Amino acid sequence: MSSTTIAPPRSAVLRAAGLRHRPALRTLLGVLAGLILVLAVTGYYVHAGLDRSGAAECDMALRTCNERWKEFRREYGTGLMVGGNVVYFLGGALGAFVGAPLLAREFEHGTVRFAWTQGAGRTRWTVGGLVVVGSTLAVATALTAAVLNWWIAPLAATGGRFAPLVFASAPPALLGRVLLVFALSALAGAVLRRTLVAVGIGVAASVVTTLVAESLRFHYRTPFEDTVHTLAQTSLDHRWEGSFWVTDPAGNRLGLDRLYDLGGDYYGAQKLLSDGGYSLHESYQPADRYWPFQFIEFGWTALLAVALCAAAVWWVRRRAV
Repeated sequence: MSSTTIAPPRSAVLRAAGLRHRPALRTLLGVLAGLILVLAVTGYYVHAGLDRSGAAECDMALRTCNERWKEFRREYGTGLMVGGNVVYFLGGALGAFVGAPLLAREFEHGTVRFAWTQGAGRTRWTVGGLVVVGSTLAVATALTAAVLNWWIAPLAATGGRFAPLVFASAPPALLGRVLLVFALSALAGAVLRRTLVAVGIGVAASVVTTLVAESLRFHYRTPFEDTVHTLAQTSLDHRWEGSFWVTDPAGNRLGLDRLYDLGGDYYGAQKLLSDGGYSLHESYQPADRYWPFQFIEFGWTALLAVALCAAAVWWVRRRAV
């Protein structure tokens, strides 16, 4: 008389995944709650200092306003830059510490074979863990990123929202990066079966992903071009300025350094632009493309994360023994 194993319902698999990874999820939520508390407390003092300085409400074209910003940055700039750079280069590393043990630890402890014989099978068992842990990570990261984006807002007031530290701290961009590193670390853990190695790969990927995204970001959409006849700052709309070049009266393209050589100094170069028939050109992305660029970056990182999760499921199903 033969017996058949009835696969448990999908909800049961997800509940089992939640129970299996409950210690890791509790640690994740505890760490992020502590981070939110630190950001809330320090952010309160930074924003209060910004209000006291009067820099946020003044006209950047006025000398007195520039002096106010200098005073504010002198007092709070170092903390903002240090915190921003930590997030900028290691913001995605949270995904590594959550994703790497997800599959690697079960291989290390030898519990996979037992888990695969409990009716759910290796595919549903793997998918359940990825969905439960990944979803919790996504929600917690989005909430943390919202607080972080508020915390770092004073930098956007001077450098614009396209500044790398500011852009990478916004919820869509940071969430996509965390999920991408999470998926890569989970795949590395499944293939290599070593938690520490997978964590290392994920941390390195968080840095590489940040730099790759920055190199691609300006080209998400075709930039605009503008022609000006002054070397003075003209970008008061927080546009993202890319490359600059000069054309002479005959239309020949020159480098900006060549214009200074011809003029002898700043004032001579300025005279060539205003009276000598030379023109300064720039390529730029307008400020109103900030949110489209955020969701473009989230889109490609999230799609890549889904592909890496699918690769991890395929590996466990077809290659893991």
